[in-house]
Amino acid sequence: MKLTVIPTISSRLLCIFVAMLLAGCAAGFHHRDGMNALARQDFATAVKELELATKLKPNDIEFRRDWLKVRESATNKLLMTGGTALSLGQTKEAVQAYQTILQYDPENPRALAGKEDVLRFASAKDEVLAAREALQRGELVVAQEWVSRALRNAPEMPAARALKRELDTLQAKEVISTPSLGANYKKPINLEFRDNSIKMIFDALSRTTGINFIFDRDVRNDQRTSVFLKGTSLDDAIDVILSTNQLDKKVLNSTSVLIYPNTGQKQKEYQDLIVKAFYMANVEAKNAANMLKTVLKVKDIFVDDKYNMLILRENSETIALAEKLLNLHDLEEPEVMIDVEVLEINRSSLLNLGLQVNSQFTVAPLNELIINSNGNGSVGNGTSSASQTLRLNDMKRLNSDLLGITMPSATLNLKKTDGDANLLANPSIRVRDREKAKIMIGDKVPVVTTTTTGNFVSENINYLDVGLKLEVEPNIHLRDEIGLKISMEVSSLVSSIKTNNGSQAYQIGTRNFSSALRLRDGETQILAGLISDEDRSSANRIPLLGDLPVLGRIFSNQSDNRQKTEIVLSITPRLIRNIQRASPSAESFWSGTETMLKNKALTLRPVESGDAAGKSASAKSQTSNSPSIPTSVAGANSPKINWHGPSKAKKDDVQTLDLEIESGQTLRAASMQLSFNPAEIEIIAVKDGDYFSRNGKGNFGHSVDVPSGRVSIGLGNSEGVQIKEKTKLLSVTYKVLRSAGETEIGVLGMTPIGVNQAVDRPALPQIHKLQIEP
Repeated sequence: MKLTVIPTISSRLLCIFVAMLLAGCAAGFHHRDGMNALARQDFATAVKELELATKLKPNDIEFRRDWLKVRESATNKLLMTGGTALSLGQTKEAVQAYQTILQYDPENPRALAGKEDVLRFASAKDEVLAAREALQRGELVVAQEWVSRALRNAPEMPAARALKRELDTLQAKEVISTPSLGANYKKPINLEFRDNSIKMIFDALSRTTGINFIFDRDVRNDQRTSVFLKGTSLDDAIDVILSTNQLDKKVLNSTSVLIYPNTGQKQKEYQDLIVKAFYMANVEAKNAANMLKTVLKVKDIFVDDKYNMLILRENSETIALAEKLLNLHDLEEPEVMIDVEVLEINRSSLLNLGLQVNSQFTVAPLNELIINSNGNGSVGNGTSSASQTLRLNDMKRLNSDLLGITMPSATLNLKKTDGDANLLANPSIRVRDREKAKIMIGDKVPVVTTTTTGNFVSENINYLDVGLKLEVEPNIHLRDEIGLKISMEVSSLVSSIKTNNGSQAYQIGTRNFSSALRLRDGETQILAGLISDEDRSSANRIPLLGDLPVLGRIFSNQSDNRQKTEIVLSITPRLIRNIQRASPSAESFWSGTETMLKNKALTLRPVESGDAAGKSASAKSQTSNSPSIPTSVAGANSPKINWHGPSKAKKDDVQTLDLEIESGQTLRAASMQLSFNPAEIEIIAVKDGDYFSRNGKGNFGHSVDVPSGRVSIGLGNSEGVQIKEKTKLLSVTYKVLRSAGETEIGVLGMTPIGVNQAVDRPALPQIHKLQIEP
């Protein structure tokens, strides 16, 4: 038998109701699970559970509100977490944060963009590594290009930004730094030139040091000078020669120097100008600009008040001096914390003791006698009234029944009052050096001023400060001492007065003082003595009885009132920051002359070569005097030179070696280079011979470069010389330093200059060997 159950309408409704009830319960469970996941910071689960609860119960506003709110807050937190991790280079954490958002919101544009940022960040990280490697190789341009690519991919990447700042700093130094000569420029040198041409002297220096000297076209060829310097550095010697001949120099690179006349026009042509911006932190840019104009005589300075900045366009020397001055000027301002305690002590004493008697004895008609306006009186019960009006006729009716007497009354006063009140103000004030700090504790009392103009009346209200006013101005000194200027005023309302036109005026009592003192850091000073003392006494006595010596106190009332007020000020300065002065070496520096600013003075610094320098130079000289020295063959019209002197010596011997010349051509000048070993021979003197100075119009100069073992010599005669026989060209006096072995002195180079035609160089090198006996 088969049974078929056909559901009715009521059963269907019941099923729907049950389903809805179950869905509501399931939605509640999912909502609770979502909120629990949110508490655990499991954002993905929380959003999914809350979304499921909303779908199961779409009409529940609270469920939908929680879902939307949690989704928004979770997205924001995860985006912030991803951005922070990415900025710190933690790409794995950043990807995890963005991936969590995409789990519950796959189309979130910010999360998708964050994942792309992670990829770009990884690429930028590789580009930063490439830039760092290029920087280590010294390829600044390549490193800058890699960093630019990295910043385009990840603008906020800390490593890329740090490397960018490093490259900018290096490039700024490369742009601003001026070229300098190499180590040869610092070598010690001896110079002896008598009435020689400037260009000849620098030609000799060029041959000795290997430095190229380029002359401006306006440097005169006939400019001559005399120089006698020993044991000084080459750079000081060049500066002295240029300064004494109104010349100046510009270093082009490590081996080249441009020399030009020291005139205003040439300075404008050759001096390079640098644009430098200075940001002031503690002083106003206007004050700094005035300081530079006063000290360095700088004319053109741009001042920007908004950014507190000034910009200069000057040469490197002026910029360097300006930077030193601004570092001295731009100091942090000192600050001090001032602890102030103001104490107002009020002492009052009131004694009111005695018998106070009413001093009036009154006789008046009683109210039983009433006089009406018609003159008819009616009698009634009542008291006397002073306002009664009696006719003269009524005086006849007065008798003892119609008169009342008021007897004097007496009151016994037994009152004593003592007061002791303290009004304390204890502020702490932080103030900068030489700035005023003000304190006002009290009231602003209105004062009305009436102005009448014809029929027009106007009132103006001004406010008067009444209470405690304190002004303090510190002056901080270098030894942690603080000078204080103090001004204090204590005022109070005494009474008010009403003027004839109805305005209100006030009587104000005031006590003030001002002082200047100097305290150490943390020292407390108490200032007191502002005392107001009032003593008042009054008495009410019965005549005659109150004047009795002892008993009179019973028949009188005595009132004694005494008030005493004192102001006490305690002040303690506590130094927060004092002036941070620069080091003593930075507070004084050279600034050049009145006409030219320079970072150093025109001085000749002696240079002493130690044993290490001598050994190094000896090794260098031995290497340079080896057989690798190039040799030259004498030409057809070249002069002949040879050494003449002793070939043997002992240690500490002083000997003289002559260099002789024989020439068939007329010579006007000659430049030479001699070589020696400074560890084995000390050059004492190099003197002119008889060849160029025969007619008294010769000139001679030389320089000795001890570390390199070179002697540069310049000889000449303004008219030219032709001597065919062998003649002494020059002589060298030396001292033997080596104890045994062999050493040598040689002519490495010689350039003869003829009068009418070119003269070939002689055969070189010409070596004189010296055997040193033990």
